[in-house]
This record gives sequence, C-alpha cells and structure tokens, in this order.
Amino acid sequence: MYRLLVLISLLAATPVAGHAQAFVIGDGVGKDCYQAVKFNPVPAQRHERICTDAIESGTMNRVNLASTLINRGIIRMRMANYDSALEDYARAESLTPNTGALYLNKGAALIGIGDYDAALVSLNRSLELETQDPYAAYYNIGVAHEYLGQAQTAYENYQTALELKPDWSLPTKALERFTVERN
Repeated sequence: MYRLLVLISLLAATPVAGHAQAFVIGDGVGKDCYQAVKFNPVPAQRHERICTDAIESGTMNRVNLASTLINRGIIRMRMANYDSALEDYARAESLTPNTGALYLNKGAALIGIGDYDAALVSLNRSLELETQDPYAAYYNIGVAHEYLGQAQTAYENYQTALELKPDWSLPTKALERFTVERN
C-alpha cells in the first residue's frame, strides 16, 4: 500500500502571502462601499472613507450595516490593518452571526496577524455556514496549515481549493512549492 508524503519544496520556505477574501453585496448607502471593494481595490484609503461614511450615515438596516462592515474590513485588510478589520468583523458578527463571508474574511485577517489556530476555527465556521466562496476558505485553511508546519494538510486544502475553482492562480502557485513523493 502506498502512503502519500507531501514535502514543501526548498525553493520557497513560506506560504503565499495573499489571503483570499469574499466581499458582501451591499445595498443603499452601503452599495458604494461594496463597489469600492469589488471594482476599485486602490486607493484603499479613499474607499475606506466611503465605507465609513456609509456606516456612520445611520440609515442602513442591520444586514446592510453588517455587509458594509465586512466590506470595510476587507479594505482594511488590503491596507494590512488587520486589527481594525477584526474590529469590523466583530461588530458585523454581533449583527449577523451566521454569515459565511464574515468568518471567511475574519479567518484571513487572523492569518494576517499570525493567529493560525483561531483562523482555522473561523474558516471552518465559514464552511459550516456554507460560504459562497468555499474555494477561498480552503485556500486560507491551506495557508494556515502551512504556517503551522502541517504540509500535507496544507497541500490537501490547496488541492481542494483548486478543484473548486480550477482557473484560480493562488492555489496553483501554492501547489507549485510542493513536491509529492510516494513511499
């Protein structure tokens, strides 16, 4: 019987730096924030202000406010401001605790601050809640496992991400760093 052994290639010693994210469709005044996240990733400071203005308007219902907080969190992650992103996700969680995209993005932010165990809890919660972007959750789970030194589990999750979204370059690049040997 063959046992699959996965080794990280010596060509690259660290996981891919990027974290997968999932934005949430906003409505009303939050729509500008959603569009800033989806269509205009730079300049992030200007888009953060658009989202903040929408949040501070006080005119959104609970669901739209949570969506806008998640989207602002994504913008803050793009600026490597993970603590502020996590504050947005905590506030969104208090409004809509059963949103898969929330936990997917929270997991990405937790990877950003190096809390890989907490990231795995959040990312697995996103899958339990049937996130619309399971491929991104599996990719981020792979990143967390790779940072934890669990190469085989990382490899398997990158593979799952690629199976769910075959044309996605992030898991493809991650998998290129691995060597698979059969014992």
